[in-house]
Amino acid sequence: MAFLARDEIHLLLISEEAVDDELLAHYPALLSSEEMVRHARFRFAEDRRRFLITRAAIRSALSIYFPDVAPAVWQFSSNVHGRPAISAPVLVNVPTFNISHTNGLIVIAIANGGELGVDVESVGRSSSTLEVADRFFSRQEVSALMALSESERRSRFFDLWTLKEAWIKALGMGLAMPLHSFSFDFSESRIAISFACERNDDPTRWQFWQWRLSTEHQVALAFATEPGKKMRVLTRNLVPMRSIELVELVPFRTS
Repeated sequence: MAFLARDEIHLLLISEEAVDDELLAHYPALLSSEEMVRHARFRFAEDRRRFLITRAAIRSALSIYFPDVAPAVWQFSSNVHGRPAISAPVLVNVPTFNISHTNGLIVIAIANGGELGVDVESVGRSSSTLEVADRFFSRQEVSALMALSESERRSRFFDLWTLKEAWIKALGMGLAMPLHSFSFDFSESRIAISFACERNDDPTRWQFWQWRLSTEHQVALAFATEPGKKMRVLTRNLVPMRSIELVELVPFRTS
């Protein structure tokens, strides 16, 4: 059993390589009938495997915090933008969680309430960073990006992209939220957010963290609660239905 304090966010890291075929064979029994239908729809074996690990991971993780609830008992619902939440069983204190995945890595963030979003990206993937930035970033962000050297630009692009994804996921609105309606600004190790006039939000209630987990993976976490309440993040490696281990990971940038 793990304990989740009111001032903590737990960041769970699930390496796909850590799940062997013997363990994977146990995961379908945890899934709901609706999840099994979704699993069967994936065309490629790699995507089916990632979905299976992801669903087993969130169920396994929640049962670590609520050991009286078996992993297969959890039920989930989603809002119109796809944000998941617990629908059953009925709990006195319902945790907030968010999930992100990319090639080789699944990340789950869990907290006691608040608005919570996480994003992980494979920074080695090919992409037209300037074209994407011009389409989705604010004018301030694009200007700051263009002022950098070509070698720095790609790194800054993923700094921005992961934060923007984490923030809109925390709001539960997906791409229905215009990505140019808010801006991130960086010092060497600090993150600041500002909003366009049409956004009615308070920057002081938001906290952000970023990690470079490897040369391949970058993670951003966004969380909002009442202004002035400071949260701390604990990171753990999770192998669903097998092990959970505390690891020391220092973010390279925070708010």
